[in-house]
Amino acid sequence: MEQVATVDFAPFLSGMPDGKRATADAIGAACESIGFFYLANHGMPAAATDGIFAAARRFFALPLERRMDPAILISPEHSRGYQPVGARFYPDTAEPDRMEAFKYQRELPPDDPDNLAGDRIQQPNKWPEGLAGWRESLLGYFEAVDGVAMGLLRAFALALDLEEHYFRAFYRKPMTQVSLLHYPPAPPAEGLYGNRPHLDETAFTIVLQDDVPGLEVETAAGRWVDVPPIPGSIVINIGDYMARWTNDRYRSTRHRVVNRSGAERYSVPYFAIPDFDTVIECLPSCQGPGNPPKYPPLEVGPAIQRKFSGDYV
Repeated sequence: MEQVATVDFAPFLSGMPDGKRATADAIGAACESIGFFYLANHGMPAAATDGIFAAARRFFALPLERRMDPAILISPEHSRGYQPVGARFYPDTAEPDRMEAFKYQRELPPDDPDNLAGDRIQQPNKWPEGLAGWRESLLGYFEAVDGVAMGLLRAFALALDLEEHYFRAFYRKPMTQVSLLHYPPAPPAEGLYGNRPHLDETAFTIVLQDDVPGLEVETAAGRWVDVPPIPGSIVINIGDYMARWTNDRYRSTRHRVVNRSGAERYSVPYFAIPDFDTVIECLPSCQGPGNPPKYPPLEVGPAIQRKFSGDYV
């Protein structure tokens, strides 16, 4: 039976070689089995995690007409802002996901070259009016969770027998996105999801959950198991890009959200998308004479452009 393990990040953050090695090995074992793990003692202050949930509840409690302001709506051309329920288009499913979102990235200056280029995913964030302090809460959380991500990149590298800072070369100006997600209560029904079964098109995802369950992961045997909230922890899952980097040594695993609780559910995923110019190729430590690369090189920028533009009608 596959289980979602809990990894204590404190020994890694201590900086002691033995602690870092043991933590990296535990992370590697989880990534090679089910592709999901809880991370405890991750270093994010409670003020940041509590604050982002307060900000999410504040936004999604606004009247729908305010959330549907054209100035903040997401579109195929602009991947930041508010995504209402039913906005994403899935040709293989009859019912839209029962989920709404607000998406943002690190704030860049208006004259940033990628902002001006208009085609490199880096775009100005869209901020709703009349929510004092809200933008600052979101950007503060971004910096806090981004610090965890940079630590995880180091741990992944050690677990894969690479130089500790190997992955930082691909995260100099990443296309990382944070989403505030709201799952309204929905009656259980076949084929009705808060978030349909999917893989993440990213290297890895950091998920902050509130106290309402709903996240599920599919095991190699095809069984769905719960990934319930554990106070003080976050959930990490491997995405398609890390699976390609590692020649499927690390598993990108299907997961879904089904909100059977009868309560409002909130979560905040951080999608660790590399730089636009990154080309993902099989790592040297994940190939050999009997294990050739399974995938051709992948240009991340065009792949993300296709994903964002294809997600919406």
